[in-house]
Amino acid sequence: MNKIHLGTGIGAAALAALHTFVGTPEVADPLLASTLEDQAKYINFFCWHIVTIVLWAVAAGYLWSALFRHSTDLVVFLTVMMAGIGVWGVLLPPSVGLSYKTMPQGWLFFPIVTLAIFGLINEKQGTVGTRA
Repeated sequence: MNKIHLGTGIGAAALAALHTFVGTPEVADPLLASTLEDQAKYINFFCWHIVTIVLWAVAAGYLWSALFRHSTDLVVFLTVMMAGIGVWGVLLPPSVGLSYKTMPQGWLFFPIVTLAIFGLINEKQGTVGTRA
């Protein structure tokens, strides 16, 4: 078992839970109550659920790889995807005049990315806490 990737999966699940259970009342519910035109409102609501599915799938992928069937390819794919989302999440707020206090979400991806990278490095080096 890659213990670092287990931690990565737990962190990704925490992020998915934060999005689902804290973000929904703070973001999705007000979106549905807004006066946006229905098309814009429901496209954004659809995208909210896409993100929810992706976050839970990422957590499941890291956990699966750590606990059941290790896959370096899967971990690399998930990590590159999470890094891309994180970079976009960090670049967007200042480009539209928002502060990170208002829109901090992009930063939440980097602890997961960092853990995953450490897990990959330790795996390559054969460090204790990874599969033999």
